[in-house]
Amino acid sequence: MNGNLTGKIGEFVQRDGALLARPQELQDLGLRVPATVPVGADGLVSLAALPGITWKLDEGAQKLSVTASDDRLLPNMLNATAAAIGPADLQTGLGAMVNYDISATSVGSQRVGSGSGALVAFSPWGNVSFGMLGFLGSSPAGPGTSSAVRLDATYTYSDPESLRRYRVGDVIVGGLSWTRPVRVGGAQITGDFSMRPDLITFPLPSVSGSVAVPSAVDVLVNGAQLFSREVQPGPFEIPQLPVVTGAGTIAMTMTNALGRQVTSTVPFYASSSMLAPGLQTYSAEIGKVRQNWASSATTTPASSPQRRIAVAYPRY
Repeated sequence: MNGNLTGKIGEFVQRDGALLARPQELQDLGLRVPATVPVGADGLVSLAALPGITWKLDEGAQKLSVTASDDRLLPNMLNATAAAIGPADLQTGLGAMVNYDISATSVGSQRVGSGSGALVAFSPWGNVSFGMLGFLGSSPAGPGTSSAVRLDATYTYSDPESLRRYRVGDVIVGGLSWTRPVRVGGAQITGDFSMRPDLITFPLPSVSGSVAVPSAVDVLVNGAQLFSREVQPGPFEIPQLPVVTGAGTIAMTMTNALGRQVTSTVPFYASSSMLAPGLQTYSAEIGKVRQNWASSATTTPASSPQRRIAVAYPRY
């Protein structure tokens, strides 16, 4: 390719002095195949139909020499980050979990206690969670009272393939950075990227260039070296550079075998509030606003004026 050995083997068909190959074969060899190039009934493309490309075949040496400009070549992709793992095969079962936190104090004749608890039951069809607060001897209603307050009761089903969660019960509505989410009793459908911890959700900067001879490429972000690798002649691209959010600068230095260097510096800005291309987030809810969450009301029965009873009253 342009006088440089690529080390790749391609499968071609020679017919009436023309050289043909499958489009995917040409792309694997690094040639750009425009969508307007005609494809034969046998699925082959003639190299003569590719614009800006000349070729010469040495049948004895089984060597194909191709001359093409950089815009006719696919860039060599150099990854600066680990490849994405992709959706994992999840295993689900049946079970339940109880989580609690209890504290109690006894001073003289006074005994008070409080605690919180949550019950979670899970299955392949989703999970159900239920939470409560409890007070003994001293509740928000006053000294000497006891109460139990229901927190959230929610059924949740998660779909890791579509990165979507379905909730029914007590949910917190989705909101933007300048809005105030509230609790509602109802149903919710929302996109949730937390099911794919390997997924980078905000756009990352990328750099590209081209070298005529084998060279070393070094990339520095805010003065710290982030990437260093040998590249072969032709165009190259380094996508998704792992950078911190905020503003900064990227410096790319290309050094050839003679020690000659070319440095390019560009500014960048990365923010987690933006979404990477191809991703979308959303949240849709329907329900009624839940008021007095984690609160209790106090009533005094007529038959016992000295006794106060606190009962939970979450209302919608």
